[in-house]
Amino acid sequence: MTSSPEPRSSFKSRMWDKAWLLLVLTMFMWGANAPVVKLAAGEISPMTIVMLRWALVGVAVMLFRPPSFRQDWQQAKKRPWFMLGMALLMTVSNASIFIGAQYTTGINLSILQGAGPVLVMFGAWAWFGTRIGPVRVGGLIVSTIGVLLLATQGNILALGGVKLNIGDLLMLMSVVFYTIYILSLRYRPEMPNYSFYCFIAVFSLLISAPMLAAEMAMGQTFMPTWKGLLALLYVAFLTSMLGQIFFMRGVELVGPGRASQFQNLAPLIGSVMSAIVLGEQFALYHILALVLVTGGILIAERYGAR
Repeated sequence: MTSSPEPRSSFKSRMWDKAWLLLVLTMFMWGANAPVVKLAAGEISPMTIVMLRWALVGVAVMLFRPPSFRQDWQQAKKRPWFMLGMALLMTVSNASIFIGAQYTTGINLSILQGAGPVLVMFGAWAWFGTRIGPVRVGGLIVSTIGVLLLATQGNILALGGVKLNIGDLLMLMSVVFYTIYILSLRYRPEMPNYSFYCFIAVFSLLISAPMLAAEMAMGQTFMPTWKGLLALLYVAFLTSMLGQIFFMRGVELVGPGRASQFQNLAPLIGSVMSAIVLGEQFALYHILALVLVTGGILIAERYGAR
């Protein structure tokens, strides 16, 4: 008589195959990252949190490395420059966020994440020739209008008057680097998501070390406060570890174009949490933007094949 699968194992298996669930959870973790990063500004230096996050993630993922790790390492060693390049994209994207957080608001950090889906979708079209159906384009436009509504504080006609400071520009640079990272995942060595992320964490730690040394040489490094340490734990284990692993699985299941649609959730979640946690202004247009962004994602996901 065949025994039935263990319920807990079956649940985890079903969850791992549901792209929408993994991507929504990722966006909650990434959305909350903006107010956490803003709270960390002045509590821990940018390159300290970048390097220590990868040190923590590196130790954690190596402790739970899969049985195939040695075999996967042989695959990674065949393409060292690709692995270094991916780690560099990840590390520079991280550093740009933490430096930019010193010069802009949590809501701005959140809103500017909305540039990601547009860049990924058109990057996939230009790079891979991925077809963009009219309904999916329509969903993306609806979501983008929601992001613009946030950017202009409810008055899209004032879009031309929106001015970006150095913090906003650094956040945009972070989005560009991360977009290239997402698109490049298609070329990664053949191995499980978890193994790949193990190697990215280790290589990112190596790359961030000279960046921290440069920060120390400029006299910009200081001891973190307890708030800085709490922010470090959040970005290490939720933003960097679980979020990245969930997102890679989502990309694997539905591709970079469709997975990027969910990124429009992150600025909404981040904006709401910035208003609550940081006391930044929250108005009716935030609610309208939430309806537009989530509605656009639902249109693209439910009817995107048309």
